[in-house]
Amino acid sequence: MSESVLDFSILENAEISASSFAAGETIVSNGAPATEMYLVRKGRVSIEVNNQRVEEIGEGGVFGEMALISSSPRSAAVVAVEDCEVIPVNERLFLILVQETPDFALNLMRVLSRRLRNMNRYV
Repeated sequence: MSESVLDFSILENAEISASSFAAGETIVSNGAPATEMYLVRKGRVSIEVNNQRVEEIGEGGVFGEMALISSSPRSAAVVAVEDCEVIPVNERLFLILVQETPDFALNLMRVLSRRLRNMNRYV
């Protein structure tokens, strides 16, 4: 199943700095506190649970949304597969996206649902 790409055009006009990571660099660590989710602007990242890759995400994909929504520690590590840029989306910006982009919340729920179904394969 292909990954879902969300419409983040609302971010194009915002003055949000992207963070750059080199291939192999850890972007988020399992168990770390979470205050934001991320949009992959360039490159690819790997979501890893117990040091096992469970998904790769490319440009336009998101990660870290579960921890942001639930205000809980990270449930997976995310590592840059190739040099990449990611845009952090904090809770305030997340709420703006939900309010101003009607399909954003529905598309994010689809991403979460697909990821949950994929994780069921590992249980």
